Amino acid sequence: MMKSKYIQVLQYISLLGIGFGLSWMFFRDLNFSELEQVVGTGNFFWFYVVMAVSVAVYVFRTLRWQMLIKAIGHETKFHNIFAALSISYFVSFVVPRLGEVSRCLSVKKQHNIPFMELLGTVIIERVVDVISLMIMLLLTLILQFDQIIEFMQVNVFKPIYEGIILKILAGNFWMLIAAITFLLLFIFLTFYFRKYIKERSPKLIMKFLEGLKQGLISIAKLKEKRLFFIYTVLIWLGYYFMTYFWFFVFKETSVLSWGACLAIVSIGTIGRSVPIQGGGMGAYHFLVNQVVLLYGVTGLFFKTLATLIHAGQTFFTFAMGLVGLIIFFVVYWKKK
Repeated sequence: MMKSKYIQVLQYISLLGIGFGLSWMFFRDLNFSELEQVVGTGNFFWFYVVMAVSVAVYVFRTLRWQMLIKAIGHETKFHNIFAALSISYFVSFVVPRLGEVSRCLSVKKQHNIPFMELLGTVIIERVVDVISLMIMLLLTLILQFDQIIEFMQVNVFKPIYEGIILKILAGNFWMLIAAITFLLLFIFLTFYFRKYIKERSPKLIMKFLEGLKQGLISIAKLKEKRLFFIYTVLIWLGYYFMTYFWFFVFKETSVLSWGACLAIVSIGTIGRSVPIQGGGMGAYHFLVNQVVLLYGVTGLFFKTLATLIHAGQTFFTFAMGLVGLIIFFVVYWKKK
């Protein structure tokens, strides 16, 4: 048990370090006084539009989750589910992946619904979201093929080839040592944690399968499957417009097309999904920054846009987390 906790702490610290490292790489050449001047030229009416769309997404997610919980035989109140979701996104922002657990515990506390049944509905939501993201990525690849290929060449293939392979072939002794060291470290860690993985994996798989079973049961019992589909579409349309409306804050970024937004949402969601604290801080900035560059936005505006989108979502997550906590404790005190 102690070993497991040490590993979790080590994982948390490592991911936090990666996040700070990526953020440092993103911001190190940024002149913050110039950034402040650029931000001062923006039309922040669109900030309020983005916040309104963000609230709508929370509402649709609440209604969709309520449908799944009702399908397994439990009635819930909208404000309790809304509060649980708001708190969960705030928790996930600080400790990735813990939000799913927190929202199940919150609803269990308010409605006395078995934790595993709630977890099953959360898992099926995640499965639906992963499928939705895959569809979004496929659409992006089809509709923005040239830009995606260029993105991969600039950010994946070229750095590996020029930064590692060519240097090793040219006889760079230290690069060769670094590559071998990394490979040996990876092999060592794999063997070192093999016992831990073998012990934990079956239990985690069984829990996942049990949760998935409960989730599939809830989907099968849905009386309004079409409405569930509509909510899912509205959620992802909301994600799209939460990014698209940011384009109009600056004249220089308003020229970005719907295709650019599709690419930013798809690749940016991958950045947010990386289990790094702060909503994928650093990873999100870097990926969105590189996508914006592909569409011709230069100067400070390409970094400003990535920074504002992430900062806006961070503000919203914290604000809604506070709202969720207020709702939760008000309901709890009324019960007392």
